[in-house]
Amino acid sequence: MGLSACGSSTQNNPTVQLIATEAAPPLQSGQVQQWAAGAQASSEFADPEWAAIQAIGEPDTLRCGDYQTAWATAGSDISATLVLTYTASLHVTGINIVQTFNPNQVTQVELVGDFGRAVTVYQAPPAQIDQPCPYTLAIPVERTVNRYNQVRITVDQAVLGLGWNQIDAVELLGESD
Repeated sequence: MGLSACGSSTQNNPTVQLIATEAAPPLQSGQVQQWAAGAQASSEFADPEWAAIQAIGEPDTLRCGDYQTAWATAGSDISATLVLTYTASLHVTGINIVQTFNPNQVTQVELVGDFGRAVTVYQAPPAQIDQPCPYTLAIPVERTVNRYNQVRITVDQAVLGLGWNQIDAVELLGESD
């Protein structure tokens, strides 16, 4: 995989809050946070390097760059889907997607419940952004009525021509009651 720099211009979608941080925003009172316990992808660069399993657990890619400790697709100019599974189903209030290479080419984020029903909580065209990295795409969600235990993320790397968008970890925020 070749190296390329993160973008140099910022484009914000008014429906989501984009936050570049090294740590997730603080939890609200009564809120539960969980990192993914399982992962599958429609495309992987290699296995176990750059595989979907690299997005399980807390972030472990400490700086921006092309590192095998984050998920990457097989090709640098394709669309692909990453599905993350969590141990507990929650009434979701937010999602934090930690990206460590060429962020933000995330185009859609869906919540998937126990019976496979999906609801879209984020949709936007790829947006070239400035560093700092790692970059966290923070997606606030109005507390869901139903509980969800999966997050499905679609990336589209064909639009901007930046190359691989690597995802290190995805945090699910919500309430158990």
